[in-house]
Amino acid sequence: MDLKPRPIKNDIPVINHNPEKEKPSRWSFMKVLREYSTLKQYYPEINAYAEVYKWKENLYCIFLPSVLSGVGDMWVYLIEGPEKALLIDTGLGLGDLKGLCEYLVPGKEIICANTHNHLDHIGGNCQFDKVYINEYDAEELEDCNNAEFMRNKLLDENGNPRDCEYDTSKIVEYKHYEVVAIPDGYVFDLGNGYEVELIHLSGHTAGQSAFYDKQSKDLFIGDTTSAWGGTDNERYPQYCTVNSFRDRVKSLLERYGDEISGVYPGHGALDLHPVILKYELDTCNQIIKHPDWSSNTVLFAGVRELLAQNVYQFGSDFKYSMDAVIKED
Repeated sequence: MDLKPRPIKNDIPVINHNPEKEKPSRWSFMKVLREYSTLKQYYPEINAYAEVYKWKENLYCIFLPSVLSGVGDMWVYLIEGPEKALLIDTGLGLGDLKGLCEYLVPGKEIICANTHNHLDHIGGNCQFDKVYINEYDAEELEDCNNAEFMRNKLLDENGNPRDCEYDTSKIVEYKHYEVVAIPDGYVFDLGNGYEVELIHLSGHTAGQSAFYDKQSKDLFIGDTTSAWGGTDNERYPQYCTVNSFRDRVKSLLERYGDEISGVYPGHGALDLHPVILKYELDTCNQIIKHPDWSSNTVLFAGVRELLAQNVYQFGSDFKYSMDAVIKED
């Protein structure tokens, strides 16, 4: 059956010729949200490549469309504290994300942080002077911190978009930024004791991390549905395993499981029930016990074939390679 996605009406000036396949559990949510929700705010005079949804009094969920094959549409999050705001991830770097955030939280310092170092989460980093990331992804992020990295990913040798139609002049101008490596448990204070904690999860990348808002009890998890054991040049392959991710999710649930209000991924539906973390944990345990049970494979990001095990009620699979699984007795 053809899984070519049905279009969702919107005003963002991007035509994607090779979009991500439709995921039924996500599509209906996104259609209602983007076509009918009164939460939607669109400021084309500031950034025509973003839709803003004021989810809570101090939480802005910012939708950014994908402009690359194999990469899904993205969410970045802006948490407004009493004195400062925290921006979690920056998309692919199309449009003035910093200017949009400054409009939403006027007069407040904006702290920029990444859940991990993949290109669809770091492309707008260069709009900021300083970017925080978990210590195990910091060196990889610094490797990408140059004028050519994102432009070469987005554009072909002739300077044209690889997969989409859009105004290439709206790709943000590159500026080198300071990469700040931070450990598990690092706390951002947004003023008057408003704290957001980085929680190292690993798996998807060595440093993949969540951000836990201790006031709203919301958890922003980035990408948490894959582990492939690292590559030949992976600096910390021990953190790119299903086991490492499983152990850290287990620890997270032991600490905060009874109080988490909602879970906000980097892609897909928002404000998920925290029980999906338990479902991810169960899936990882199943994979570790029987890694060869899965007969389903997916092409991850259009470049790597991985095994896939369905995560109950998540609307996604957990994708893994055999060398990402450490058998346990």
